[in-house]
Amino acid sequence: MDLFSCLSPFVFCSFASGSSGNCYYVGKQDEGVLVDVGISAQQILTGLRKNDLSPQCIKAILITHDHIDHVKGLEVLTKQYPIPIFAHADCFQGIKEGKATKKVDAALFNEIEPMQGFTICDIDILAFPVMHDGRGAVGYHFGFEGHTLTIATDIGMLDKVVKEQIRRADNIVIESNYDVEMLEKGSYPYLLKQRIAGPFGHLSNLESARFVAEIYHAGIKNIMLCHLSENNNTPERAMHSLYEQFRLKRVHLDASTSIFPLPRHKDTGFVYL
Repeated sequence: MDLFSCLSPFVFCSFASGSSGNCYYVGKQDEGVLVDVGISAQQILTGLRKNDLSPQCIKAILITHDHIDHVKGLEVLTKQYPIPIFAHADCFQGIKEGKATKKVDAALFNEIEPMQGFTICDIDILAFPVMHDGRGAVGYHFGFEGHTLTIATDIGMLDKVVKEQIRRADNIVIESNYDVEMLEKGSYPYLLKQRIAGPFGHLSNLESARFVAEIYHAGIKNIMLCHLSENNNTPERAMHSLYEQFRLKRVHLDASTSIFPLPRHKDTGFVYL
């Protein structure tokens, strides 16, 4: 931890990121929210303990959409700890119908509307719609004491709204799901390949890298690549795509900007925003 990190009261931590499960913490060092709970409740509790957080520190669970890699631990976690859940109404319908989530207590549901802000733990939060085939799919923009973070995952295409919300942030978590060549040459069925690469699927390394290079400025503190595919990507390929776009666009990377992929199964510890 360096001196500048210590000065930030706003932190992010990834407990897991990828097609097998996603879960992030956003907040202060003593209270905040979880974004998605797509890993087991036990893994989430272990991640919290490793970062000196208790379940009581979690004041809300924000869900991006109803796919299992984003809600897997919801039923067990909220049965142990009745934490309020925030999501789009369509997402809640999917949760009610999901095999692993149908017993989640509906009394914990708090419906949110995209582009209508709300506040939890003094953190300003805005959900925004994204192009994805999950129900009620959204990303989230956070603001706290002048620090901003946008989480934009599971996106088929970067439309105007998503671009705007990413541009607003000085810390970015952006999907870099697949390498085009690996997907094309891989063993997935043709229809699944089409779904992943389609407008309601996921962002490729190239799509993500081109946009980040386009909007980059020295005020961006952290660029975190999320939801990397286990079968159609590698951290090395994702990072290479980004640095190649920086080179092609003649982008000078400021020494204060950190760029890294979020690991699939390990927690990152606190990232100071």
